[in-house]
Amino acid sequence: MRPSPRDGGLRPALRRATVLGVALAAFVTTSAALAGFTSSAGTSATYVTKRIFPGVRSAWVWNVDDASAGGAEVSGDDELSYADGVTTNTKNWTTTFATTRFEDFDYAGGRPAGIRVTAASFKFTFAPSRTQDTVCFYLDVRRASTNALLGTHGSSGTPSACTTGAGTTTTVDISAEVTTTDIANDLRIRVYGTNSTSRPMKIDLATVSVTTPYDTSTLMQKRWDDEANAAAAATIWPFVATDATIYTSSGSFATTFNAARYIKFTPNVTVPTGAVITNAQVQLAYRSNTGGDQTCWYFEVYNGATLIGTHGSTTTPVSCNSATTYVTDTVSVPEVSTPAIANAVVIKVYMKNSGARRVRFDLVQLDLNYYLD
Repeated sequence: MRPSPRDGGLRPALRRATVLGVALAAFVTTSAALAGFTSSAGTSATYVTKRIFPGVRSAWVWNVDDASAGGAEVSGDDELSYADGVTTNTKNWTTTFATTRFEDFDYAGGRPAGIRVTAASFKFTFAPSRTQDTVCFYLDVRRASTNALLGTHGSSGTPSACTTGAGTTTTVDISAEVTTTDIANDLRIRVYGTNSTSRPMKIDLATVSVTTPYDTSTLMQKRWDDEANAAAAATIWPFVATDATIYTSSGSFATTFNAARYIKFTPNVTVPTGAVITNAQVQLAYRSNTGGDQTCWYFEVYNGATLIGTHGSTTTPVSCNSATTYVTDTVSVPEVSTPAIANAVVIKVYMKNSGARRVRFDLVQLDLNYYLD
């Protein structure tokens, strides 16, 4: 199992909350006609429309490779977003299903609005916390904003799946409920569970796959409410909004910039092939972990492993912040100019801290303005 900064001194500080208001970035976009037409006397009009209209779509980070200490990268990935063997435990279940005992997973949006969804599925990798136990689940599909029930898969009498001892991955088709990207952008999956000995369930993966006529994307959770014991306990993923839910670097940065001290952020991006990107920008909110310290930063943009842009430098940082409040910087990244680049983009952030201490992050976001003819 790889190291993770989610616990103790080497894990990000995640605050508990019960609500999350995700504020999407607004930035000046290039004007484009949503529909065009031509006509002349004696001829019929010809109308042209776009498959995806111009608009800003935001993507956030669930993959974090943290080398702030100057050594090997430490994973700060979300445990629920990758089938990587890094699991997290729920609270204790009972031996029978109860509608007051569940896990709520709310998913980040960012998909173009008003697009038909041709297929959608919930992928769940789970196991009992002890090898002799048996765990089972079934689920609801709901709207995150209203908690409105859209559909149920399985039941207390016929669970969606059960497993004894070892972990298993179950895929549940939720296409009947998730019919448009408007629903996908406002999606909650509620998982009801049991454990044969009233103990926790281990979860390795809880994602949603959404297919439209133009692409297939994976939705990752931005809010996880663990109510297995019938008491609310919501964990907010820190990078999705400036809401004081934070990620703290796994190690301390040095007092000067160092090429070996960085954090790599990989946004979860899906831009359709053939789309035209007219603007791209990075937003990052940060502050020092310790009051009185000054933190400065600059960053590089990669297309996979290939460097394609640098913003700021060791002598001219993007910004510096010595306050105990967060500074949010917005930086244009015109090198992110094609779907292929956007879908493979990596943001590598270099920092220095006057006290040689850690840094907090409250937002890491990539905004893309694009359309598809």
